[in-house]
Amino acid sequence: MRKAAGIILIISGGLGLVGLAVILSASNIYVELLRYVPRILWDIGSGAFLIIGGVFCLRRRYWRACLISAAYAIAFIGIPRAIDYVTYAGIGIGALGQISVTWDLWVVLVGGVTSTIFISLSKKEWREIPDSVNREVSQGG
Repeated sequence: MRKAAGIILIISGGLGLVGLAVILSASNIYVELLRYVPRILWDIGSGAFLIIGGVFCLRRRYWRACLISAAYAIAFIGIPRAIDYVTYAGIGIGALGQISVTWDLWVVLVGGVTSTIFISLSKKEWREIPDSVNREVSQGG
């Protein structure tokens, strides 16, 4: 289950970055680029965070980081986008501001929920190194 969660997180992060590239290439944002820089940086950081969390899931490292990245997909990407859609449905509010429910929103919401469930249920599969082993290894024992 952790592999499925990792793959879902990597796909969600990659789709977010590809979606950002498509939006930027299809719009004439270069006129007001400074206005959208925070949103662009937020989207790049979010996509990178999800991809890193997915890689950690695949490598069975840092259980907490994987769980946080899956919860981040729900709380800070999926739910705000769904709220934006409900609030601004059908209203054009700028190059990056027009939100529509597309497959990427559903991938992030459903993927974030399933990743969180999979990561929570598979906690016993993760390699957790006890502190006593870390101390022995660092002391050369």
